Amino acid sequence: MKKLLLLVLLIAFAGSSHAQSVSDSLDNKIIGKEADDPSDFLTRAEVFSEFQHYRNYNLDLTTFRAIVKLGNRFTTRVDIPVNYNSLTTNAGYKQSGLGDITFRLLGYKIIETPRSAVTASIEVSLNTAQSPLLGTGKNLIIPVVSYTAVLNPKRVLISLVLQQANSFSGDEKRGNISFSKLQSILITIWSRKVWTVVAPEFYLDYIHGGLSMDLAGRFAYAPVPRINLWAQAGAGLFGDFAGRYIWSTQFGCRYFFMKNTIFKGMKNG
Repeated sequence: MKKLLLLVLLIAFAGSSHAQSVSDSLDNKIIGKEADDPSDFLTRAEVFSEFQHYRNYNLDLTTFRAIVKLGNRFTTRVDIPVNYNSLTTNAGYKQSGLGDITFRLLGYKIIETPRSAVTASIEVSLNTAQSPLLGTGKNLIIPVVSYTAVLNPKRVLISLVLQQANSFSGDEKRGNISFSKLQSILITIWSRKVWTVVAPEFYLDYIHGGLSMDLAGRFAYAPVPRINLWAQAGAGLFGDFAGRYIWSTQFGCRYFFMKNTIFKGMKNG
């Protein structure tokens, strides 16, 4: 059951982001990079649906996300998940409905150079799920720190994201939550409209102990500058953490609400 509870939280953060370079100060040196880079603060709306397969059940998690850029260095975000769980229980819990809503209270770009960026944010996941099968049963506080570096101008960059999640209130009958997540994001730009992402994720569970790992790969495409589409596949490699599915697929799209200049200056692909 605890695997189900933590999973909604992970998806709220797992969803991706696509758009501009590490910052506007990069002067389009990483043209075509998408918003899996956590230092990308462009205003946008996203919807993505992930199907996750486990030994005894499946999860279908659809997230509606809005990200708003506040000035040059600040951002905020809200994730609204609608979930389906194939499990049935004697208690007759709802198998589909609203999950745990997550807010990024404030994201801040601490350091910014032409080849790197450091960001920090505070996020909160609220116990809003309509059923115990659809959420954690807990309210969580989630500080996040990220580092992004350019490995090859216009073509390759890497981000490292460290987050710590701790429960602080909620259903007393549900277990406490405390884990760290380290995610590495390697983005390769192939052309004006096509890029790929490789994202290994490590989880350290302080409640039950043990290290776990997932690995996801994504193909992304921009039919027009303001729209991104992507398809993703993932596999759980080892460990017993709640987020370690056997395999997963994800499809999503996003729309930018400001002029997107990420493809400017790159040759046609």
